[in-house]
Amino acid sequence: MKNAECKMKVVGTLILRFSLFISLFISQFGCSRPSAPGVKPNILLVTIDTFRADRLNAAVAPNLDRLAARSMRFTNARSAVPLTLPSHTTILTGELPTTHGVRVNGLTPLAESHPTIARLLKGAGYDTAAFVGAFVLDRRFGLSPGFDTYDDRIVRDPRATDRLEAERPASAVIDAALVWFDAHAAPSTPHPAPFFVWIHLYDPHAPYAPPKAFSRPNPYDGEVAYADAQIARVFDWLAAHHLDSSTAIVVAGDHGEGLGDHGERTHGMLLYDSTLRVPLVVSTPGVAVAVVNEPVSLVDVAPTILAVAGVAAPATMHGRDMVRLGPNASADIYAETEYPRAAGWSRLQALTDGRWKAIRAGATTELYDLARDPQEQYDVATAQASTTTALAGRIDTIRASAAPSATATVTPEAQERLRALGYVAGAPAAAAGVAAPNPAHHIHTWNDFEEALSAANAHDPRALPLLAALASANRDALVFQTTYARTLLEAGRAADALAAYRAAAKRWPTDATLLHDLAVAAREAGRLDEARDADAAALAVAPENPLAHNGAGLVAIDQQRLQDAMREFERATTLDPSNAEYWSNLGNAKRALGDAGGAKQAYDRAIALDPGTADAANGIGVLLVEAQRPAEAVAWFERASAASPDFVEAKLNLGIALQQSGNTARAADVYRDVLKAPRRFARERDAAAKLLASLGGTVGMKNEK
Repeated sequence: MKNAECKMKVVGTLILRFSLFISLFISQFGCSRPSAPGVKPNILLVTIDTFRADRLNAAVAPNLDRLAARSMRFTNARSAVPLTLPSHTTILTGELPTTHGVRVNGLTPLAESHPTIARLLKGAGYDTAAFVGAFVLDRRFGLSPGFDTYDDRIVRDPRATDRLEAERPASAVIDAALVWFDAHAAPSTPHPAPFFVWIHLYDPHAPYAPPKAFSRPNPYDGEVAYADAQIARVFDWLAAHHLDSSTAIVVAGDHGEGLGDHGERTHGMLLYDSTLRVPLVVSTPGVAVAVVNEPVSLVDVAPTILAVAGVAAPATMHGRDMVRLGPNASADIYAETEYPRAAGWSRLQALTDGRWKAIRAGATTELYDLARDPQEQYDVATAQASTTTALAGRIDTIRASAAPSATATVTPEAQERLRALGYVAGAPAAAAGVAAPNPAHHIHTWNDFEEALSAANAHDPRALPLLAALASANRDALVFQTTYARTLLEAGRAADALAAYRAAAKRWPTDATLLHDLAVAAREAGRLDEARDADAAALAVAPENPLAHNGAGLVAIDQQRLQDAMREFERATTLDPSNAEYWSNLGNAKRALGDAGGAKQAYDRAIALDPGTADAANGIGVLLVEAQRPAEAVAWFERASAASPDFVEAKLNLGIALQQSGNTARAADVYRDVLKAPRRFARERDAAAKLLASLGGTVGMKNEK
């Protein structure tokens, strides 16, 4: 969860804002013929976010049900982490999170030293492309290397530019993928290379809001049905282009969803099978139809795909080729979640051998007999002490091999810089180790938090008292403290938000996102020097944080340090090139420095990324007015005002463009509309009054709030 990003203003202008063979009965199942010997198959990897195992073969996803009926279907597949980014990192690397190091969403990117399917298949001559449905898989998190195309064009709320939940619907993801497929199959490329395409659909993720045509009594099922219908468009394309017989398809959920099981409504906090078990289907040329009940993990996806392509899997991959699993194949399936630490609770680990499953929280371990108790209702750890001890010991062995977390270490240089800026890097953070509470005992509190968060995102005034109570009762919960502070800021209580952020920064002084959020609040409260220092502290901890670079640029604009601002915005756009607001800010800085050409290029980039970017539209309009082309500017200011109705400066600029182009009557109407703006837009109101008076109009400013 990230704070609202404040917009920059330049005076007089705008607001800166992824063995088997065909059986003798292949025709019975409708399978295609295998591809020719020696020809590498195309590979399509489909991941559907938050896809529970029990929604396959349940008349919810008919297209995927049909695919599963003619493929290998793994009924006992589990995720390694019930969170989107670390789970997909496991899928693409074939490594457990203890090895690849990506443990939660949005913090640590995958290091380039880890080989991925994309990089290995690219090296084997494949054309590679990815189309993702949520910002949590943005290229900055390290999954894009090896992909020729990595389509992560997720429009983000300019008031919450780094919120991980930003998404685009499955239809938009599939539209983009089909454009790529059409280009790949174009007549101009008669002998294209085989392709590896990863498609990620985010829709079943909460909140559940399926399109009307997919309404179901359970809206989660509606979201699954919608994703199913959209991925069928790709299956249809493959069939229409006669590529279904030469394309291997792997479909998996990245994790499940609680839906109230064990009290968990969503996912990430607990490690019961409602959030770990996922659908997993492998359909590839030369594969017999099979239902496989042996336990497998999403860590097995990468080596399976590489085997299909005839590419050797590196020794770093923990997984197995699922196609060649022998009967009664056994393996320890490991899972973990570090997310509870954000609430001050214990991290969890789980291990199952297919029958027994242990879930450990600190020094305590639960044990379930999945053969007799698949719903994990009866903890038998005491009755089965030796089994519990054995599984807990194997968990210890896996965790002992874990690489150090990249976020756990602050360099001595960064510590010194933090001290110089007034932040104590050695200050104790909230305890979340062995003695921390088991999140399973506090899941009701997490549910309360999710309700409050939903209310906050909907700007429901009930959110603030709910979050205040949660923050007060849970002092060790970083996420509760920062969400409360952000909601205070969004409610216009900048001073109170700043105080809340300061208190949190004393407990978590090396959290770069928190430090940046503090800077946002300080800037909003008019404390520019504190804002500057807080973003500098964030960059000391995380030098590659685009949020903090953008924030530093905004403060530099406020302090009339235009060259510093431009450098910060250039760094932000380099680190996060798909963020339209960063490009708008860069355009504004360049224009303020007199670089009209550079400004226009930045604005055009913003518009290409998000046609609804009001700042960029306004900026292009300002450039046109400055170039003595006011009539052409009118449409741009109208576009900016339509995209952001409370963008008063764009409305003022519209009046100016109308006046300069000779449409004084309409200009006067626009100025009168500006005069109705709230008092906080004093600069625009004053300018509108003067301009209206110059036209001979009546001012009559209203005392709005």
